[in-house]
Parts: sequence; structure tokens; C-alpha cells
Amino acid sequence: LRPSELRRRLKDFPVIFLPVGSIEWHNEHLPLGTDTFHAEELCFRLAEELGGVVMPAFWWNTGDCHRHLSTYYLPEELFEMALEAVCTGFSDMPCRLLVLINGHGGKYQNQLLEKIPEKLNCRKLRYKVISVDPYHQIQTCPYRIDHADTVETSLSMELIPGLIKMENPIGEDLYSHKLPFANGLPNRIIGRQVWEAFRKEAARVI
Repeated sequence: LRPSELRRRLKDFPVIFLPVGSIEWHNEHLPLGTDTFHAEELCFRLAEELGGVVMPAFWWNTGDCHRHLSTYYLPEELFEMALEAVCTGFSDMPCRLLVLINGHGGKYQNQLLEKIPEKLNCRKLRYKVISVDPYHQIQTCPYRIDHADTVETSLSMELIPGLIKMENPIGEDLYSHKLPFANGLPNRIIGRQVWEAFRKEAARVI
């Protein structure tokens, strides 16, 4: 966007979306940035439907992750400090709401994405900060997002189909040490259901 376009979009709908994701192992069929790509696409779709502005993604994840050469995370304290700094950096923008969309399901990151809005809202910024989490706030969908397994891969088929390589040799999961897809092969129908349920819940909250 150019400055005039940014002002116009925030005048029409004064909401900023911030994707929060991770760089993390997602087996051989999904990219290392799957969580961030999901969060970005969710933000883009919501902004297209509702209005507002999508900011560049916060890529780093924190804690509760497997150790692997392709997984990177910040210490919890640094993650919290950095994300808070990013959130408060929008203070000159004429917005009323900052929406954090979390694409990573790690326990510590989910907890911090609940904690940070509470802390920032106590500072009485010019905008309110909320977190909308597809992992825990989709109550109208029978599916829950797993890790590089049936549901997350199905969601990838809906959100980022061009980045999936199902023809790659898919090995056992780093967490469970089991081969994925024991509960059924992924498909875009499941991914669309997850997206639609999240869309309705996010639009209601926003």
C-alpha cells in the first residue's frame, strides 16, 4: 500500500491484522513456514471480506517445540517482548482494533497470545488488541487442527495449495513418531470446513 491507500483503508475499516506464525518442521509435504503462511492467508481473507490492513507477519515461534534443524524459536521472554513491541509500534495509526491471528498451535505460544492482549489493553492504547486463534476458537467445526497430519494438511489444501508436495516421501511425525493420515487422507473439503468455521467466529469477534 501507499500512504494514501493505507489511510483510506483504515478510515473505511479501522482494523489492523497481524499474522503470527512459526518456522517449524512440518514433515516433507508442507513448508517450514506453514503456520505463518496459514496465519497470513487467514488475515488476507478476513481483510478482503471485512476491510482493514494486513501487516507483515511475525514469523518466530516460542517454546514447546521439538528440536530439529529446521525449527527455530525465540526464548519465551524475548518472544513476548518482541511481539509486544511490534503491537505497540502501530500507535500512530488511526485504528481501533489490532487482531492477532495465531497460526501455531504450541502451548506456550497460545498462552502468550492470550496474555499479551490483556497486558497491552491495560496500557490504554488508542486501539484494543485481541487474539483470534483457529486452534481453540472454532466451536462449530468437528475438526481440530493437528500437526502436519490430516486436518492441518487439509487446511493447507484450502489456504496454500501451491505449497503442498504430497508426492514427497512423508515420514513419521516428530511428536508422535507415527505415520500421519491414520485417521484418513487429507482433502480440501475438510480444510474448507475449518476455514468457514474460523471465518464466522473471527468475524463475530471482530
